[in-house]
Amino acid sequence: MKLTYGRFNHIPFESSWAILLKASALNLASPLQLLSELFRTQQPSYRSQYWRACDVDDAKLAAALSLPYPAIRRAFIDNLVECPPRMSTVCIRHCAKCVAVGYHSVFFFLQIIKRCPWHDELLEPCSHCSNAIVRGLVVTHAPAGFSSKMRCSHFLFDSAGSVRLICATPDQTRKYAELGARIEAWLDAAGAMQSPLVNYAISSLHATKVKSGNNDEEDRLINIGLNFAVIAVGRFPAPNAINLIPSPRYEMTRVTYSAQEAAGFEFSARQVFLLYRCVRRYLYNAYVRPHASCYRYLSSLSARGRHGLDCQCACAVSAAFLAWRAALHYRFAEEEGINLVAPNWHDRPSTPRQTMALWITHFYAIWSGIELMCTACNRDLDRFSVELSGSASLVLGAEAISIIGAGSRLSSDLTCWHACPELLSRCTDKRCGMRLRVSDQSNFRAHETVEFWRYVPEPATFLRFWYGDHIKVGRPSPFVAAG
Repeated sequence: MKLTYGRFNHIPFESSWAILLKASALNLASPLQLLSELFRTQQPSYRSQYWRACDVDDAKLAAALSLPYPAIRRAFIDNLVECPPRMSTVCIRHCAKCVAVGYHSVFFFLQIIKRCPWHDELLEPCSHCSNAIVRGLVVTHAPAGFSSKMRCSHFLFDSAGSVRLICATPDQTRKYAELGARIEAWLDAAGAMQSPLVNYAISSLHATKVKSGNNDEEDRLINIGLNFAVIAVGRFPAPNAINLIPSPRYEMTRVTYSAQEAAGFEFSARQVFLLYRCVRRYLYNAYVRPHASCYRYLSSLSARGRHGLDCQCACAVSAAFLAWRAALHYRFAEEEGINLVAPNWHDRPSTPRQTMALWITHFYAIWSGIELMCTACNRDLDRFSVELSGSASLVLGAEAISIIGAGSRLSSDLTCWHACPELLSRCTDKRCGMRLRVSDQSNFRAHETVEFWRYVPEPATFLRFWYGDHIKVGRPSPFVAAG
């Protein structure tokens, strides 16, 4: 196969999406027709993933376009970072200034890049662009030639002289090449760290379809990895290219799988309960004992009284310990055993060491969630609650990340990232040190509302925190997931 790339030549670090669309427009062939000639296997058993060099023969594409192989190699994201094994769709985001010169960067596939590194423009998602490879271009014939475009007109080619798809100037090409090389070097340095969280941050393709709502949770997880990567390998080369969310210092816990340990361990209620007692004693002695009076006061409150806590004065570690214990026992009779914590919905701990590590990490997740929400509510004059799911299978809280098999051939090895407990202890000590009486953990105004007004507690709400004498209304309050 031989294709022409015309005078609209390759721009450094152009994406495979842009290259295929240009080649399609210039050669009056649909993108799927081109891909059928470029598959590494003649009849792939799954939908073609044009952004992956393991599916598309990048060497064959370079030969067809008469372009240097290193230039085409950089067009495929899996040649630059490690990508998830199978993804069915990719949401195409673009910079308005880049697409005006017919350019779409391969780096725009990465979720960590929110703004164009060259123009500092926010990357905009487009459903038409995302489906252009499958649906093809709309071709219109004219006396002077033909034109090819997408319905959104983000890509527009006219053989008589395109207005939208124009040549990048030599100065633009130089800037694309220089900054692209720096980004590539940054990705190489981050990948060389062999950190599971950094690998997660740099390898996530933007695979979600365009939809309403936000991806705050996913962005937060990625930003934790980026905070860690930036400290170790240096700042990202373009200002404001990544929106980092401030987060507390994180620590990593590794638990190696032991076949001997797993073989001799049965998940009987008695054995699991003995492990639970060990973990409960450790957490109490290590973190809760210095706040014993706070814990006794919170334990003495009725179920309704726990819905009237004050986010400025309540002891976060005591509240977390109460919620952690309730989550493990929630809706379970004593003889039915203790609830386990799984790293995700598909796996479960397989050794005593993993079971105990996940329980401890679960406690850190609840504690850090309460601490962060107390800080946020003090700033926003808001309120929040701690929710129990009642599910028979608990997963780690939103403030912890679990990566299975990270950096190991054994898929049952466990790596967890969680907030630094020393930092959480200092925050809790500071809050409790500013309180005059232990009873100040209850919010007087909220106590009146909860006890004497027509307050109907939600069944899943275990704790509820309020700010001062401000009773916020008008929208649902956020919550910390304890189970």
